[in-house]
This record gives sequence, C-alpha cells and structure tokens, in this order.
Amino acid sequence: MMKKMALLAAGMLLAAAGTASAYEAQLKAFADLAPKDWSEDAVYSLSALGVIEGYEDLTYRPNDSLSREAFVKLLVNAARPDGGSVQGEGGLKLKDVPAERWSYPYITAALKKQWIDFIPDASGALRPELAVKREEVAAAIGKYLLSLETSDVAKRWTEGEWTKERELRRFSDDGTINQSLAPYVYFAVRQGVMEGDANGFRPASSLTRKEAAATMYRLLNAGIAQRKLEVTGFYAIRSYSAIQRMPLLDRVAFGWSRLSYESAGSAKLDTKSTEYRFPDGWQEPVDAATRAKLGKELMIFATEPRDRVKEFLQDAAARKSFVESLKSVLSESGEAFTGICLDLEGLKEADAAADYVAFLREVKAGLGSKTLTVAVPPTYYYKGYDLRGIGEVADSVILMAYDFTHQDSGLPSAPLPLVSDTVKQALLSVPKEKLVLGISKQANQWVTAGGKVTLAQPDIAEVEKRIASPGIALNRTYPYFLKQIAFQDERGSHTIYYEDADSIAKKLWLAKYYGLKGVSLWHMGNVTAADWDTIAKR
Repeated sequence: MMKKMALLAAGMLLAAAGTASAYEAQLKAFADLAPKDWSEDAVYSLSALGVIEGYEDLTYRPNDSLSREAFVKLLVNAARPDGGSVQGEGGLKLKDVPAERWSYPYITAALKKQWIDFIPDASGALRPELAVKREEVAAAIGKYLLSLETSDVAKRWTEGEWTKERELRRFSDDGTINQSLAPYVYFAVRQGVMEGDANGFRPASSLTRKEAAATMYRLLNAGIAQRKLEVTGFYAIRSYSAIQRMPLLDRVAFGWSRLSYESAGSAKLDTKSTEYRFPDGWQEPVDAATRAKLGKELMIFATEPRDRVKEFLQDAAARKSFVESLKSVLSESGEAFTGICLDLEGLKEADAAADYVAFLREVKAGLGSKTLTVAVPPTYYYKGYDLRGIGEVADSVILMAYDFTHQDSGLPSAPLPLVSDTVKQALLSVPKEKLVLGISKQANQWVTAGGKVTLAQPDIAEVEKRIASPGIALNRTYPYFLKQIAFQDERGSHTIYYEDADSIAKKLWLAKYYGLKGVSLWHMGNVTAADWDTIAKR
C-alpha cells in the first residue's frame, strides 16, 4: 500500500496532455454552480458517480427545468451502480422516441421495468422534451423503490397502506395529486426521497436540475444507508498507537515482510533485513488482533524496478523458491496469520500480467486454507495487472485508488471523481463481493515561492497542527471532496489537499454505492481520532 506507486506514471500521462483533464472524469467545478450552494454536495456527489453530467462549456445549468428524458436517464443511472452500458429494448415502441434518440436506451429500460409506464399517452407518445412534473418524478421513484420490496410488501402498500402516509402528511394540495399515482408518490415521500413544503406537494410543478440532483442523492442514500462494509487496517509505519482501535476493524494487514530476489532461480520472503521486518514485540499487535477476532494478514511488499519484480515473475524457479519460503514463515509463525496480502507494485508493461496471475495461483495453492488478498493500482497506466485473472484467484482485491498527485496541474492524490472512475473500471473485471476500496490517509502540499512550485507530502500530525493554527483558510473542495488548507509564511504560499474525516466518509459512501466488499486504510498510524469516529459509524 505504498504511496509512491503512481507519481511518475501519473505525471507522464498528465504532462502528455498538458492538463489534469487527460482523465475522462469531471475534475473541474461547474462554472455556474455557486460555491456553498445548498445543492453543491448532491450535484458533485452524483457527478463523481457519473449519474449526472454537465455541459461541454463546464456549466451545470442548475436552475433549468429538467426534461422527462433527462430525469429518466438520472433514474436509470442511479439504479445501476456497476456503470455498465444501458441496452434499449427493441420490442418497446414509442412514436416520439426513435431508436436513434440519445434517451432511447434509458427510456426503454425504464419502461421495461414499469417505472414510467404511466407517462406515455394513449397514442404512444412520451413527449420526452417536456419538463418533468414533481408527481411524475415521485411516482417513478416510488415504483422503482417498491420494485425492490417483496411482492407482499408492495401489494399491502398499493392496496391501502399508502393512505396512512397521506393522512400523516396532509399536504394542502393532496387533492391535485393524480390518484392513480398517489400510492407511488407517497412511497417516495415515506422513504424520504421526495418532500413537500409550506405550499404543499406541488405535484404539477417542474423540477430544476439542482432539485433533481438533490432528489436523486436522497434516493441513493435511502438505498445504501444499511449496507455494511468490511474494513481492513494496515498496521505499518507508526501504528502502535492504533492498537486500541482494532475492534473497529474486520481485518488487519501487518507490513512486516518484503520479496527478496537476489539471484536467478532463488527468492525468499524477507522478514528481517529491510524496513519491512518483524519488529521487536511484534506479537503484541497480533495478540490484540486475535482478541478482536480479526482476520490477520502478513503484507508482502515489492516494487519494480528496485525489487526486480518483473524479472522475478518470469523466473519460475525463483517463484517456486519464494512460495516455499512463504510457507516456512507462515508455519514458523504458528497461528499468527490467517492469510497474506501481496502488494507488488510498479508493473507498467502488459507482458507481466500473465506471469503475475500464474504466480498468484502458485501462492494460493501454497496457502492452503489461508486467505490471499492482492493490492492493485489503477490500470490507467499500470498494464501489468490482469484484474480479471487476479479477481479469479484472490479472495479479496484491494484497489489502490489514490496517488494521482501531479505537481504541475495541482491534482491531489485521491479526488472523488477519479476514485469513482477507477472503481467502475475495476468492476468490469473484479466481482464487487471481492473488491475493496483502498483509502490512503495523506496530504499533498504545493509551496509557491519566487515563481517556483514544489510538491511535498507533509506529516499528518503537522497538518493537524496547521489546521488548528490561526491565519489559515479552510475549504471543502469540489469536485475533489478533499479539505483544502491555504496559508502563507516566510517560505511562500501554501496549498494543502488533505484526506480528512469528511472525505473518508464520502469514500465510504462511494464504496457502499458500488456495493463493494469494503475499504482499506493505509495506514493505521496516520488515521486520526476523527477518522476513527467516522469508521465506527460505517
């Protein structure tokens, strides 16, 4: 889980394009959404997921009315977190939504699910360009939400239970709600997705684009609130102080070993001679993890080119030697470890991918009943990781969705849109039940002095001190969803992007949205008390 894995490659990629927008994700703020607007969190959260989009001129047009077809696209996108393509249904015909229309696949998908079957008129016209009404939005959402319930629950609700909600709400304009849609409208209301105001429910009113974003955001939150995440903590650098936090975890990976490949045909698991070694008193944190009934994995680190990982993977005899060494270490450790976490980094060339998967199969065979977790980088620029093959072999796959840091563009380590895009790419190959979102607790600092900009990664404790000091400006940055710290001193002007409790909470939300197995924290020594409180609420 090392924080240096992507810096060079990311820099090369961004430099080639001249800007951080070399990535397809939306990495700039919308030009017409005012800072601290009430809809800001909803708009940028859904934008990061790809559920909503702005326009080519980087505007969102938040106060424009939302069309029927645009709403349907929002609903369909919100209901499919895998990010897969939407296929139109050839058998469903609408007179004014031809197959070549951009909204056709979304509309036909929603019609097939019977979420919007009430919108087309008797002639088969949907009039997709019309501004969508609030009751149409509520009814479609209510139908979608009821489709997730059991048939008995849905039947009881539509046959009479909905009237209890109507009596509870007592909207002043209840009589203007289409009574055939009322059961579905009130189910959306009950679930907290739609709401009224002092003027009633206003069923015939249109919905602005930012109101639609807020509505969809509430819809997503209603669906993911109860989802649980497994949390893995990496016990590595300066992590001793976090021992008492282990009951908040489900799994802990101890960063105490490294791949050693010194000569052809021979390799071993080194637990003594590098910075990745068993520390004095190593049994204390292991015992703490045992008392907390956690999974306990031994993390094995190596990086290309320093550790000659690619060359090692091509050496069948060395791979076999390593597996025997690994089995010996695990045997000598008794019940200390229930599995391993392999973190072999820096494989840029695609010709390493097959060798890596072959190695993983050999490791898995040697582990017996112990678990195998594999950490992988984003595949934008590291092509030596066959995610599909890795996902087939490993019990868990940790996606290191960070270290996009780039000095010239000012891109920080883990902006939410790139994290989301990385997850979507990984889900095309790795089952969500195995995928773990890696979160790196770090800060990126740009210092400008004398016309020169330098980049640093300050210590977390120093950043926390700086936040508490006078004379600084603090902001929540969108669309990054990271804390921004700005100040000046004798060294120049400083800008820091910081992974704090709020940004970690948003990444937990992202993992829940995609239905992932869990998240991992690199590393426990950096996680603050506020961060732990956030983890505890997951």
